[in-house]
Amino acid sequence: MTRKKFNLDKIAGKRDDISRIKNLLYWVHDNIEHDGSNGLAPGARNLENTYESARRNSCGYNCSALAICLTEALLAVVIPARYITCIPKGWETDSDCHVICISWSKSLNKWVWSAPTFATDVTNENGIMLHPGEVRYRLQHDLPLILNEEANWNNRVKQTVDYYPKEYMAKNLYFLETNIWNQAEPEGESNHPQGKTVTLVPVGLTYPHANYNTSDEKWFWQAPVIK
Repeated sequence: MTRKKFNLDKIAGKRDDISRIKNLLYWVHDNIEHDGSNGLAPGARNLENTYESARRNSCGYNCSALAICLTEALLAVVIPARYITCIPKGWETDSDCHVICISWSKSLNKWVWSAPTFATDVTNENGIMLHPGEVRYRLQHDLPLILNEEANWNNRVKQTVDYYPKEYMAKNLYFLETNIWNQAEPEGESNHPQGKTVTLVPVGLTYPHANYNTSDEKWFWQAPVIK
């Protein structure tokens, strides 16, 4: 229904998977403004309700709402996707986490960063898109990171590589939490069962708000199971 209502096949286009991922990333970014102080849209946590609520109330919603919407849009056109809550080390006193989306690129055979709040993807020096774990590794080892030229906040404030990945996201890549089941309405009230959460944590640590913790990076970034 989501695919048909928003004509997502046309928006995604017919080119390679990276192009389709980016087209949907920019569409969500351009059609639902970000307002971190406004939380999630009242009602169902899905693309249709968030999109229509933003128009009806002339408002934006937080990064979690946008990431849930992009995840649904990607899933609707059969691109595996999930949203990742990026949590700082000092989560007990620092409530400023950030939620992004990752998409499965068949051509690259891995997850890639696709975050609608700032319309961002992150690549290495060769233009290969990265996932949050790879970005974190490169931050730790002072390796090059390239931010896409289109990165911006609400089409008003341009983002830079020095701020977005190297400062803001460097703080928020300590714990990485995801929903095990990826679907429309992945949380909140719904007529279907909800998935549990698993958090990628440094060895020897736990994140108490997750259902499961793991320090196995290979397992956490494994290829999706497509049913």
